[in-house]
Amino acid sequence: MKFTYKGALVPKKELDKSLKKLEEYTKKLKGVVKAKSSYINEDEASINLPEDKRVLQDVLAMVKKKKTRCLRYVFVIGIGGSNLGTKAVYDALFSDNNIADLTVYPKLIFLDTNNPELMSKIPQLIKKKVKKSKQVSVVLISKSGGTLETMTNFETLIGALNKELRDINQRIVAITGEGSKLWNKSKEVGIDTLPVPPKVGGRYSVLSPVGLFPLGLIGVDIKSLLQGALSIRNKILSSKPEQNSAAISAAITYYHNKNGKNINNLYFFVPALESLGKWHQQLMAESLGKEHDKNGKRVFAGVTPMTSIGSTDHHSLMQLYLGGPNDKTTAFISVEKRDKVAVPKKLFLNLTPSVKGRTLESIMNAVLEGTEITYTKQKRPFTDIKLERLNEFSLGEFMQFKMLEIMYLAQLLNINAFDQPHVELYKTETKKILEK
Repeated sequence: MKFTYKGALVPKKELDKSLKKLEEYTKKLKGVVKAKSSYINEDEASINLPEDKRVLQDVLAMVKKKKTRCLRYVFVIGIGGSNLGTKAVYDALFSDNNIADLTVYPKLIFLDTNNPELMSKIPQLIKKKVKKSKQVSVVLISKSGGTLETMTNFETLIGALNKELRDINQRIVAITGEGSKLWNKSKEVGIDTLPVPPKVGGRYSVLSPVGLFPLGLIGVDIKSLLQGALSIRNKILSSKPEQNSAAISAAITYYHNKNGKNINNLYFFVPALESLGKWHQQLMAESLGKEHDKNGKRVFAGVTPMTSIGSTDHHSLMQLYLGGPNDKTTAFISVEKRDKVAVPKKLFLNLTPSVKGRTLESIMNAVLEGTEITYTKQKRPFTDIKLERLNEFSLGEFMQFKMLEIMYLAQLLNINAFDQPHVELYKTETKKILEK
């Protein structure tokens, strides 16, 4: 992964000041890595997941137990951090393949919010496509063990499966906090479990069993995903401050946030990465949107995340981005090595002769380069991230990079990157309504 920031529009003096502030936090992160045996007690516990051999062994053992030759559908039931990271990796690797080949199995089916229109179709899918229980697997994910939307979808799905199949309990894996109500109930009724490490919050959990098990079950190279994350983590934490890409990216966003640019736009030049943007939206919004800082002062901090797709959104949003309010920072994200598809040398209509014989990759690179030149001329700040390939290793790199960046940014904002007190407010009100 390559990170550059020549278009960031941050004075060197301001950048150096923020990087200096983050040096102490880098030392703390190094300490968390070094103290592997006790890392589960730290809020930053997730940075050790890429090399947690016990987690990987447990996941691989469960994959071996649940994977069958005839497996067709894996239902992933979770919401927010229990779902978004897995979907980001799945869509990045398989969304285009599934369009090209509808016979690609097994498929992940994500059940997050309560969607009556989707759930009404599930019984028909099971009746028509599923003949035996080994063709399905159900992954139930809730760290707390009682997430309303998740348990609603689970009970509805299991009701449909039980009408058509036998021994469905053997096809379920519950991923939850050890000792939660879900954990204990699963043990009681004979459902297999995998634990979510206690200090790993949902938005930081993709490299735990939450993401690794469902992805491993459908054949994703989860070892490579972890290797990518480990590689970038080690590189970031061993870098000099002026070369620490995650800290630099955080410092850029922090500078512009202080100066009125409180929207952060991830502009993906690979459509398959759109779900990765959705994952990042939760990571940034939930980690940074805080009413109070660490000192208890009311600050209403936060950076609003956005996701855009190049060049689709050039034709819907670019007028706003370049001609509208200068209130955004942008990160352009592309992949260096892509499939080679060329425009024919003999054009049918010949209305755009400049594309004759060119690869689609080179055309999109020209669009990206032209966009960055335009942003520079319009004085709109941006950074540039290039992934080497669209594969597990690069996805692991990017996700770990972003998680570290958010931790650094929270330090600069003096807020807690690991809690989400206001998320509980709607849950309390909803519970009151349902219990009446």
